[in-house]
Amino acid sequence: MLGNSSTLRREYELLEQLTDSIVVVNAVGNILLVNKPALKRWRYQSEQLLGESIFQLLDESESRISLPLSQVVGKIVDVKLRQGNGEYRKVVMSVSKLQCEQQTLYLLIVKYSYPLALPRSTVSPQYCKLLSFRPANANSQEQTGAATSHLSLADDLREAIAQQQLQLYFQPQIDIDAGSVCGVEALCRWFHCEYGMIPPDKFITLAESVGIITDLDLWVLRASCQQLLQWRSKGLSIPAISVNLSSVNLRYPALPELISQVLQESQLTTDDVIIEITESGFVEHEPIVQDVINKLHANGIQLSVDDFGIGYSNLSRLQTLPVSQLKLDRSLIEHIETSGIARSISEAALQIGKSMKLQVVAEGVESEKQYQILKALGFHVAHGYLFSAPLNVSQFELWVLSH
Repeated sequence: MLGNSSTLRREYELLEQLTDSIVVVNAVGNILLVNKPALKRWRYQSEQLLGESIFQLLDESESRISLPLSQVVGKIVDVKLRQGNGEYRKVVMSVSKLQCEQQTLYLLIVKYSYPLALPRSTVSPQYCKLLSFRPANANSQEQTGAATSHLSLADDLREAIAQQQLQLYFQPQIDIDAGSVCGVEALCRWFHCEYGMIPPDKFITLAESVGIITDLDLWVLRASCQQLLQWRSKGLSIPAISVNLSSVNLRYPALPELISQVLQESQLTTDDVIIEITESGFVEHEPIVQDVINKLHANGIQLSVDDFGIGYSNLSRLQTLPVSQLKLDRSLIEHIETSGIARSISEAALQIGKSMKLQVVAEGVESEKQYQILKALGFHVAHGYLFSAPLNVSQFELWVLSH
């Protein structure tokens, strides 16, 4: 058990078994407990856990959170903490109130964290995730096993990133008018030595939850840029490469400079790379998100709105975003042959893009009929299994040479 309090031992032991990252703070802001998942997020590539005392994570003078906790229950707070190695991290937490043994405690549930400190702490209203408590003897072994498995897999992912053990697959993008390759999308794959292929949505969510999503995304960006250079040195004509970026990284102020640095190191220009971010990330109203997007644009980075048209669309917000491309969500393409609504939404999205002078991409094209409908509507670019499944490097090279 972590923490420096001998009271509430049963409750602390229960919290320690949870897979959520938990910090327990008393009414005056003293940190009583940090459970193992929270420590795991904060250790950030350290060789070992930072110890079994909160004072080995923070200086004793910093082992309190100076926030008016009673005023921020049910909200999201940003807290800057100092690691044992002297580096700072910003940790984003939701605040819940817990009454236990006539004491008022606060549960800070960690959402995600960043390796560098961000601007001053902010508090913004947001839905607060609540804990579902079980009796201390109920399924504790299952909970402990799940937590251990989660943290072990996170360690494996850190190692895979550091040791270049991830793989890139590539899917061509087709210029509908010319019928030629106009770009390629890079897709990250993780083949685990014990579990086999880990689905991307699982390891990306894992990377976001333990605070290493920036490392993962930058690895994909670097590897994609290096691969584009290699293809061009072989005489393969690949105009540009698209790389997916987690919207979580839009809250990381150093992101624009890091991306520009990768491009400079790779001797590529901003015309060579397109950064794709899901639509839900673009419509965030946090000032830090807007600042990062504006800096990306100022640095000349091309931005693409991925999964466009699946429910988050905010046209008044979209018209102020410095983006160059819209990617229509595959769920609309899937039904474009049989659903008049899907076809109407697709056409409306296309007209929105054209009116804003944006390139519009249809993703997930799987049939010739879908392709012909998109061509008749006037779409610019398409990609999907009709043209090719995602391919490894050698397979993609053969595909390009044969087309």
